[in-house]
Amino acid sequence: MRLRTTLLLLTGLILVQQTFAQKDKKKPNKDVEVIDFGEAEDKTKEKSVYHGLILKTSPVSFIFGRQSVELEKEINDYLSIQGGVGVTFEPLWASYGDLLAEITEEYDGFCESDNPAFAYDECDSYSDFTIRSGKVGYQFSLSPRLFFDSDGFEGMYIAPVLRSSTQKFDVQRVYEGLSYAEHNPADLQQESVKNFDLLVHYGGQTLHPKLSVEWFIGGGMRFRNSVRQDIGFDFNQQALNGERRFKDRKFRLEAGIRVGFQL
Repeated sequence: MRLRTTLLLLTGLILVQQTFAQKDKKKPNKDVEVIDFGEAEDKTKEKSVYHGLILKTSPVSFIFGRQSVELEKEINDYLSIQGGVGVTFEPLWASYGDLLAEITEEYDGFCESDNPAFAYDECDSYSDFTIRSGKVGYQFSLSPRLFFDSDGFEGMYIAPVLRSSTQKFDVQRVYEGLSYAEHNPADLQQESVKNFDLLVHYGGQTLHPKLSVEWFIGGGMRFRNSVRQDIGFDFNQQALNGERRFKDRKFRLEAGIRVGFQL
């Protein structure tokens, strides 16, 4: 499912890139000099300023529960540095639990608690947003970008990506003492997932007057440090609330588009 979704998204990104690439594009000239031919005694020279900066964002990432603003700085004709800050929140399609679990790669149905107070474990669904709501977290990223055509911001590139993010949730606890697990909407428990990503992106960027359009696809490892709900039953078969802390890592595939404004 994830591979099919990634391939379909990549195909769409390439089509978008080709559409924009057919338009006229012009990169600011670092050495442009404008001469004002006024009266002889008032002759002046004025140089245009080239900042080598692009401010950009993704127009679709909010669907996945994150939104960031990134700034790219040209270092030379083949290298740039891009950094970003942003927020994470509840995904737009949180109510579609099965689809969300596929795309976010959440491990669903945890049924093997090692809580010593539990005689029996209740399966915990981490993609169940009928009992869970997303809260605002943070995201930071840093990426040096190497352009193959030695044309500054433009053309195909490869980029290692370092990214740190936190996802936060409030989840309903269960009524303790019952012989079944019933969630209490007025009793909430905090959850968090701290992610650190080591990725490589491959993509292309096209410059237009004042604007830029970019697509990318990439992959790498995500390291997670999680605090999640853990529900079970004691030896009297009465429901109990608990907390599960664990670390894991997984392979991650991603793709996307960005639009930017040249400063």
